[in-house]
Amino acid sequence: MTVPLTTKFGVGFVSLIFFSLLVAPVLGIVSPDLSGQVYQATGSLHVDGNPVGMEITIDGRVAGQVGESGVLVIDSVPVGEHTLTASHPDYFTKELVVNVPDGLPAEVRVTLEKESQGTLIIESTPPNVQVYVDDLYKGVTPVTLEAEIGSHDVLLRLAGYKDWRTEVTVSAETPAQVSGSLEPVAASPVPTPKAGSGLFSSLLITGICCIIACYMQQGRGR
Repeated sequence: MTVPLTTKFGVGFVSLIFFSLLVAPVLGIVSPDLSGQVYQATGSLHVDGNPVGMEITIDGRVAGQVGESGVLVIDSVPVGEHTLTASHPDYFTKELVVNVPDGLPAEVRVTLEKESQGTLIIESTPPNVQVYVDDLYKGVTPVTLEAEIGSHDVLLRLAGYKDWRTEVTVSAETPAQVSGSLEPVAASPVPTPKAGSGLFSSLLITGICCIIACYMQQGRGR
């Protein structure tokens, strides 16, 4: 029995509709994603930082610096926990864990404490030179000192050499180094007596002695 062509077409059309509406959606759900792309939810992080200019890193990657507004907005941060590090010269570095939610921005406030001291390394040529920092004796070179952050006056002094002085700025970020080279003091020339004046003095003394001797001899003769 031969099936009319129109009947075959109708059956095929119905099968196509059935597959599109029922089978294809199911296969789309249960079939794996072969593209290799995984959807990652992201959020934003608002950092309210003090002092201005502090650098912010997220999981070891630099995210930016806190501007004059005092706020740094970091977008496209993957949802979940992250390690935030805040750093600034002359301040103690701070590290904390932040949780970025999906949909709502996460807000965190970071205040750094100012460091009060730094390291000062002083060397000299020649060595074993007396060191004065802000007119206070600190030992002999070479010497490593703890000094308050800021500007300091350094004086190097050694007998027989000219004083050496400089100004140095100490910070908490890196040690400040001073290396002084002292110059010897030129010896003062010793004056030498002139031959003429020396001979005259000798003759004068000799003559006086002779006169005294004669006077004494005459005194005895009487």
